[in-house]
Amino acid sequence: MSNFAIVATVLSMILGLSVTRLLLGALTVFRIRRIAKPDWVPLVWAVMLFATQLDFWWAVNSLPAVKTTFSFLEFLLLVLLALSLFVAAALLVPSRSEDEQHGLRIYFEQDGRYALLSLSTYLLLGLCVNVALFHASPIALWGALDVIMIILPVCAFLARSRKAYSIITLIYVPITAFDLAISLST
Repeated sequence: MSNFAIVATVLSMILGLSVTRLLLGALTVFRIRRIAKPDWVPLVWAVMLFATQLDFWWAVNSLPAVKTTFSFLEFLLLVLLALSLFVAAALLVPSRSEDEQHGLRIYFEQDGRYALLSLSTYLLLGLCVNVALFHASPIALWGALDVIMIILPVCAFLARSRKAYSIITLIYVPITAFDLAISLST
């Protein structure tokens, strides 16, 4: 008997909260734009995170074609994927205007950059899930892209200079776009 309905429901609830959190953060940035200067770097990461959230949600709908029954451990791994996206969304952009009194750049450098670790966690867990649960070959193109996409947010998190994490952000965008194009074409 398939337990996909339970898996899809729980994942969709968490992903729905994650998307909502990110969108509310974007609205907060818009609402306080006159008193707190926006910054392009966290906004670009927010767009990439949003695309990743939607891609994962789309992949959840494709699960029954690959696997219809999940063990509790497999279910927990999938929940951890969704939770890591939620944590990234909750950290990346502020949800309250009080959090961003000094501008989005300062918020990102002090707190928002921790979202990048959660994004890397999602990508690392996703790599493990694809290999362990779905028997995908990690030496395929998607695996190489995932490794790069895991490393770049960590590098941006560790970068202390604005120039360094800005360059990493710009490198991440086309790689993610290419990865998303590949995943949506399959």
